[in-house]
Amino acid sequence: MVQAPQNELLSRIGNTLVLTAITEEETFTRALFSSPNVDRLNIGPIPTNKILWDQPHEGNLFEHLYR
Repeated sequence: MVQAPQNELLSRIGNTLVLTAITEEETFTRALFSSPNVDRLNIGPIPTNKILWDQPHEGNLFEHLYR
């Protein structure tokens, strides 16, 4: 978990496999989606361990974790 002012957050998080953002600010959401440091982004109260196997990227996440 990283606590930082919103305008500093992206520069402070580093590489992140899964990020959950509780926000309704579109500008911040777009910045998160375009960040190369975030591999998977959940917007809203979605547990980071929730898996939807019909999503193609879910298998890739597990392959990365178990290398």
